[in-house]
Amino acid sequence: MDLMPFIKIPEAPTDKFENWHSGFSRLDKISQKYYGSPIYGFFILLANPEHLNEWDITDNTTIRIPFPLSRVKEDYEAIMEKMVGT
Repeated sequence: MDLMPFIKIPEAPTDKFENWHSGFSRLDKISQKYYGSPIYGFFILLANPEHLNEWDITDNTTIRIPFPLSRVKEDYEAIMEKMVGT
């Protein structure tokens, strides 16, 4: 099985930032807060490539939340299309 190449969500001036609080912060909660759905936490993780998963994020780290969701989805789809050549 091939590994999925890393995808980085581009930065934008509309992005949001939030401090991570160990024991309280979770990607699904942050996704719900900014996107209105808990299922987009992976976009937040892709925007913060220095972290492999949410358990890797240390207390008081500022994380970037790519925003708005419509732009993030468009960027993600464009990157994926280039990768698969469609």
